[in-house]
Amino acid sequence: MEPPYVGASSLPRVYRPIKSPVDTAVRATTADSHFRPKHTDRTAALLSFTTTRGRNCGDTQPSLRSHRHPVAPSRKPQPNTPLQPRDEVGILYPFSNIADDDGSMHQIMWSKWHDQHAADTLDDNFTSFALYGEMKLQEAQTMSSWLEQPNQFLTAVACTLLDKFAERLGTSGGLMRRLLHALMAAVYVRRPTGDDVASTKDGEFDRKVPHFIESKRLRRTCLELLDENTRKHADSSIHQVGVEKMQRVIEGTAKTWKRKVQRLLFYNWTYLVQRRRRIRTFMDRTFRYEVKATVKETFRAWRVEALRRAYYRESANYQAMLSVTAESLGRKDIQLNEAATRTTELQAQVDQLASINSQLVMRIQELEATNRSMRAAQGAPDAEYFVPAKAQFEPMDTIVASSTSETEEDHKVNRLLLESLFAMARMVESSVIQSSSDIMDSLRHQTDGHELRDLSELMFKQTQLYGKQQPSMASSSTVHDHHSIQNLLTKPIDVVLLNWMRLQLDRSTATTRPQDKIIRNFSEDLADGHRFALLLHHLYPKLYDTALVGEIDVDTRLQHIERFNRECPMDTSADATLPAVVTAESIANQKSHENFVFIAMLFGLHQAHYAPVNIDKARKAFLHIVTCWKKVRTIMLDVRRAADDTPDKGLVLSLVKELKTCENYHKEMQCEITSQACTSNETSTVLIKLTHKILCFTWRLLAEKLQGVHEDVVDERRAHTMQKFTVVSPVLVRDIILGNPDGRRTSLSETEVLTRVAGIQKVLQQWFKELCAIFRHYSCGALRGRATTMSSGEWAKFIKDCAIVDKKVTQAIAEAVYYQCVNSDKTIVQTTTAAKEMSPSMFVSALVLLADKKYPQVMFEDRIGELIEKCVACTKSLSSPSSVRSSTTRASRPTRC
Repeated sequence: MEPPYVGASSLPRVYRPIKSPVDTAVRATTADSHFRPKHTDRTAALLSFTTTRGRNCGDTQPSLRSHRHPVAPSRKPQPNTPLQPRDEVGILYPFSNIADDDGSMHQIMWSKWHDQHAADTLDDNFTSFALYGEMKLQEAQTMSSWLEQPNQFLTAVACTLLDKFAERLGTSGGLMRRLLHALMAAVYVRRPTGDDVASTKDGEFDRKVPHFIESKRLRRTCLELLDENTRKHADSSIHQVGVEKMQRVIEGTAKTWKRKVQRLLFYNWTYLVQRRRRIRTFMDRTFRYEVKATVKETFRAWRVEALRRAYYRESANYQAMLSVTAESLGRKDIQLNEAATRTTELQAQVDQLASINSQLVMRIQELEATNRSMRAAQGAPDAEYFVPAKAQFEPMDTIVASSTSETEEDHKVNRLLLESLFAMARMVESSVIQSSSDIMDSLRHQTDGHELRDLSELMFKQTQLYGKQQPSMASSSTVHDHHSIQNLLTKPIDVVLLNWMRLQLDRSTATTRPQDKIIRNFSEDLADGHRFALLLHHLYPKLYDTALVGEIDVDTRLQHIERFNRECPMDTSADATLPAVVTAESIANQKSHENFVFIAMLFGLHQAHYAPVNIDKARKAFLHIVTCWKKVRTIMLDVRRAADDTPDKGLVLSLVKELKTCENYHKEMQCEITSQACTSNETSTVLIKLTHKILCFTWRLLAEKLQGVHEDVVDERRAHTMQKFTVVSPVLVRDIILGNPDGRRTSLSETEVLTRVAGIQKVLQQWFKELCAIFRHYSCGALRGRATTMSSGEWAKFIKDCAIVDKKVTQAIAEAVYYQCVNSDKTIVQTTTAAKEMSPSMFVSALVLLADKKYPQVMFEDRIGELIEKCVACTKSLSSPSSVRSSTTRASRPTRC
């Protein structure tokens, strides 16, 4: 019988059944079929495993269906042969020879045995339950003697008798039931519902499936699938059908996904259209509410104004273009006049050259006539007395190129090239070496700026860390995406000085305790003077030595700081000292303005800001250039000393190589010098602007002090406390508004929720000092002077002192609000077994819920202010924290016992 929770279709059907040919033997699909395949290696290996018990235990044929052969006809029994028990059982129980693949035989046998078991009465027919159980067990064994062992029927009978026996034992039957449960867990298949303890009610053992039945079914199914797979692999037509089927499946799947993608695109398009429509509607309503006009009218007015401004802008551009055109035409007229004047001057020169040319022509004609007359005179009778006249002009053959060889001409060209190379080398020597030396001499007097770069890097890292911790705050504030020293000018001055002091304390080696290097304000953290001493020792290790830093007495330490303020020199070469700003009383009284001014003066006098630029790398490259240039000059002299016009090619190649090496060193030096010059100029500019802003801020603080006005400086600890007592969850506000029984709203926009949250936070910022004092007063950390958490007893004491309980807010509601706020925060990991307690953010959420329940008629943002003003703010002057702690301890002590 198959289990009720594992049907016949739970196993995968790999192939569809295919009709076999008529002339082939039909393969078996049940356990009792006589048609089996031939023996293989796989079937031979399973012979020993599949040997069964019962009526097949004495046979040599295995019980596995793949090893059974067609049954041979048995011989006819003799007439006087006695009736065998097997045949008797077959007559009494004809269902014993039926294959129990579907569990029908088990159901028939179980119903027969169970009806007899229900009809028998133990008290009337049997003296003991042992005798009754022995009889019923023998009956079941007789009914199932020819079945395979073990079988489902006999197992169910045994479990039923054990269950009945456990009921007869009474109080001592618990052990028997536990043993029965353990045996059932090992014998029967566990239900998929996760029920670990099997039910032992009468009549349910026949519905359970043993492990051996499930194992036989799975083994038989696996063998069938393997045979089917082997047959299908051997049949080529099935492969073709499988390929065609796979193609159809792929095409159908592709069409289905194409339709799904189209449907998804269509749905997204419709959603986008609706969203744009809602945005346009919202914009229309917003403009109509703010400007008392529709978007169309506003757009028309804006369009008219934009066109008017564009017209005036284009008109101005056109006028400017006309003026530029007129100016250009005027310049062209001037150029034309100059060209005409120049043409007149050139015309006079042309006329002069023409007259000179005519004179030269006349002179040539005269010389030619003289030459003809002399030649004619040579042929005269008195030619022996004639002396030819010497020519007064240069012959033409001296002007024509000489008839020297091409090699000599090449030598002249090479000499000219070498001379040009020497001239360029001398020019490079005067421009490269001398200018580089001048640049390095000027860089020697510029500042390095390493201190400001470290400060900028520290503030950039802190900004990134704060953005990761508070993503909502970081998105609204100004956060630089890149690191630049110019970012220092965008920060507040007090924040810059606080981070500068934090950087100096971090560099200090006078202490190894991390808490001594943490500073968050200019008042509370500097009250004991220890951090002041560390800062002064790091800046002036000789004037403020280690002995002063190690001073234990606070008053003496503060007096040392006051004395250092009076005696600290402003410059090593001058006798002027710093003005007295801080005193021992001002530091002890946590006066932040005096401390800030003193730290600002220390920042301005810090010598690290004026450290010179390190030009060692550039100077090293410069020395290489000088060395290479000496080699170049030596090679140039060797080339010049060459006797002929054809110097050695090796000298020329060496000269070119050294020039290239010098060029590489010059590039390296120029890159280093340029980088240092740009960095120095940038840091110097930032330092000047930062010093000016610090000076303005310092003078403003001193002027406001004289006027009696105190401006707040940075206090990160106070900001952290304010953040803890002003955090309101938008989810809480949304739940309050939507959970209002009088309201009819089913949805709420994110903008409206954030607006309500901002209104509540504005009220909480006005009362955060009172809330912090009250929470510290009632919290479990009040004895340590810090607000940590609030227990349920302390919450009850707070509710009682504030008189919040009335008809609208009962004591049960107050306790429910406490547990709701405590259990709502899922981010806190509970590491101990103690009960959860209320944190400051949970305390604020609880007040918001109480205000909503106590003052529902007041505006939503003013409810928390009404509750704090009328009930909470008046509890600051109650009993001391020790009495509150003792009273809550006494009130909660009986419940803890």
